[in-house]
Amino acid sequence: MSIKATSALSILAIWAAMIPAVIVEPDAWWSLIFAGLATASIGVSAWRRLGISRVIAVAGTWSGTALAVANEPGATWIAIFAFLSTGAIVYSVLRRDAWLSGLGIAAPWLATGIAITANEGDGAWICVFAFLTTGAVANAGRSAYRGLAAILWWGIAGAIMVIAGGWAWLAVPAFVLSGLSIGVGDFRLPRRFEWDLFDRDDDGDRPPGGPSARVRGVRWESGRGFSGFPFDDRDDRDSDGDAPPAVR
Repeated sequence: MSIKATSALSILAIWAAMIPAVIVEPDAWWSLIFAGLATASIGVSAWRRLGISRVIAVAGTWSGTALAVANEPGATWIAIFAFLSTGAIVYSVLRRDAWLSGLGIAAPWLATGIAITANEGDGAWICVFAFLTTGAVANAGRSAYRGLAAILWWGIAGAIMVIAGGWAWLAVPAFVLSGLSIGVGDFRLPRRFEWDLFDRDDDGDRPPGGPSARVRGVRWESGRGFSGFPFDDRDDRDSDGDAPPAVR
């Protein structure tokens, strides 16, 4: 087991943003508590390959937070949502090479930081919708256009908030439109209903279809239980060659 460079870079990005911010605005010192919690959320799984997408997302999240904190100490509480966003980023299904999605997460936070600074601390609550957008984009799947949509809508909303000197409510449609861009067409209605109200813990171990049913990696044999040899030779490797366990 080794510490991955992308995990170390993500942690470095947090502190490289927040330490100067607190130096500029000492009253915002308690934001470092949540920077520490965000560091811990990354550090406990520093052996994972986070990928460039998560590094960009984490760096953008804390850069926007630092910008707001350094200029408006009353907005220090947004560090709470920056911490929550970090956890949503690190433990999401975001692909490691989805750099456009990483930018799509960074954009709402940078827009938040710039808007709070331009409006002298007013409208700091938009960080809540930056956090919601983070969760939506980070778990959106493979489409590169989903991150692009968040960049577009939050970029427009942020520009208007700065130019108009307010209009923080634009963060709401920016989140909604980004969410709608995350693929309504990907939604699938369930095809059947399964009654599991009285299931026991071991009921889920039996594959559907009776004693002869087979699943990837194991075979169910009547009277013998699972036999742990693979019989499905389809490749199930991640893009970087990491093979999952044979038995799931």
